[in-house]
Amino acid sequence: MSTKQLINGGAFLIYTPDSESVFTPEEYTEDQLLIRASVRAFLDREIEPIKHVFDTKEGTKIAPEKLELLGELGFLGLSVPEKFGGMGCDIKTDMAASEIMSDSFAFAQSMGVQRGLGINTILFYGTPEQQEKYLGGIIAGKIKCSYCLTEPGAGSDANSGKTKATLSADGKHYILNGQKMWITNAGFADVFSVFCKIDGDENLSCLIVEKEWGVTLGAEEDKMGIHGSSTRQVFFEDVKVPVKNLLGERNKGFKIAMNALNLGRLFIGIAGSGISKRAFKLGVTYANQRVQFNQTIASFGAIQEKIAKMAVSIYALESSWNRLAGDMDTMYDLFLSETANELLSKQKVAQEYATECAIIKVFGSEVEQFVVDEALQIHGGMGYSNESDISVLYRNIRGNRIYEGTNEINRLLIPGTILKLAFKGKIPLMETVMKTFGDLQAGNLKPADPALSFADFSLEYLNNCKKLAQLVCGQAMQKFQQDIEKEQEVLSRLSDIISQVYILESVVLRSIKNKSHQTELREAMTSIFIYESAKIINDAAQEVIYASAAPEMALMSFKAIKKLIQLPAEHIIEKRRVVAKHFIEENKYKL
Repeated sequence: MSTKQLINGGAFLIYTPDSESVFTPEEYTEDQLLIRASVRAFLDREIEPIKHVFDTKEGTKIAPEKLELLGELGFLGLSVPEKFGGMGCDIKTDMAASEIMSDSFAFAQSMGVQRGLGINTILFYGTPEQQEKYLGGIIAGKIKCSYCLTEPGAGSDANSGKTKATLSADGKHYILNGQKMWITNAGFADVFSVFCKIDGDENLSCLIVEKEWGVTLGAEEDKMGIHGSSTRQVFFEDVKVPVKNLLGERNKGFKIAMNALNLGRLFIGIAGSGISKRAFKLGVTYANQRVQFNQTIASFGAIQEKIAKMAVSIYALESSWNRLAGDMDTMYDLFLSETANELLSKQKVAQEYATECAIIKVFGSEVEQFVVDEALQIHGGMGYSNESDISVLYRNIRGNRIYEGTNEINRLLIPGTILKLAFKGKIPLMETVMKTFGDLQAGNLKPADPALSFADFSLEYLNNCKKLAQLVCGQAMQKFQQDIEKEQEVLSRLSDIISQVYILESVVLRSIKNKSHQTELREAMTSIFIYESAKIINDAAQEVIYASAAPEMALMSFKAIKKLIQLPAEHIIEKRRVVAKHFIEENKYKL
């Protein structure tokens, strides 16, 4: 594929871009690095000295003033077009800054809702009057936002919510009644985006509701972590909402919610990157300082293995979300050239890459969990103390596998979205599956050639993983057809394969693109990820195939396609030592 050709959402399973067309962190511009440094300086000045407060409910009282300070600096509206009062940064810049912002303990939750769900719902779907009334204040941090979707009986099944609105007799107001729960920023929010059903509609609508109209709140929730993030129940009892505060079209609120969640998922994956880097530094620093048996524990092989695995996971995560940010910018430019509408183009980009956003959400939150857990393990008993920074991270991050759709729901969405695109003919998956199946029958599918150069071998192996994914998806579709949406375990295993292909491709292309810098280190990290990825793909493929065919046929099929991910013998332990040595010397995650 040409380096100028853009790959549509979900089509990575079929096409592979040239490495030069993939955006990587090594390409940050001076402006992007300056914004990241400025955000870091703000957090070091305003949050780090009082980070202990954000581990208590007292943090909920401090967050509003800190949001206003961020607003004064322009950081709340980084990606908002300048005509609406934002900085007009591209997606890459916004995401690069978001990684730094996520490293701010519970305050990151307040920022995330204000910058993402708070701004984007009104920016993308608001009328000019709504945008004029609210956006400037939200971007400046003067108007605080909250997003009300979840209810006691409506979590993943958002459209089953019971909150209702009835048009008043004079037709001037919606009378809102209902209850929302787990609402971030609720304790200090001025404006709530409330999802409800109007007059018995089948689907959700969204209303912009001001607190002063009669919104009442429950007490701050007693959560496992992120204590300094305000989380409350929100109650609406005969709240009169002007009809002009309907956001977007009536009965179309589910689309608003899902589009907002697409971007929210991406932000959670990026947060996993920033928090993992903090946890990694805590773990490596402790390993370099802790002495046992007359030597630092960083010199022990078991600790080096942990450090290497953590580093490779972070490398894979930041490779994937930066790549997606670059693709989204390119796609945005294409949409903008067709529509000449900035906001519509941004909406379309979020929809286009829904699959990739879900992948990064799941992978990022699970990398984060792994890295924080391993960093705490390196601390030993000290990590288990509530006085340690790593224990705070351990408690804070658990929710990231739940927010913006649980990881289980997102695992169903990933293959489900791709299969829907295939059934609609938007990506040529079926045709590709048939061609790959023909190659399998003809005996043309072989393991990647270990005699090739590192770059060529990695690309050939990546291509084999895609072929395996195509064959396994094809076999599952043939077996279950339209009923595949009911086979949640099969979809989850397909998700694992598809996600590994996307992340692996991001790692391989980044390493190839930057091959002249730290060559040995990058090749070692890529080899380790290939090795770890092969185990995940192998296990998932086996389960899907065994579920999709009779035992004898399933065994034959699996033996045939397993050749595609066959790897040459490599001393992976030694490669981990190479990786660990680098990061132990750096005393943090630094390339």
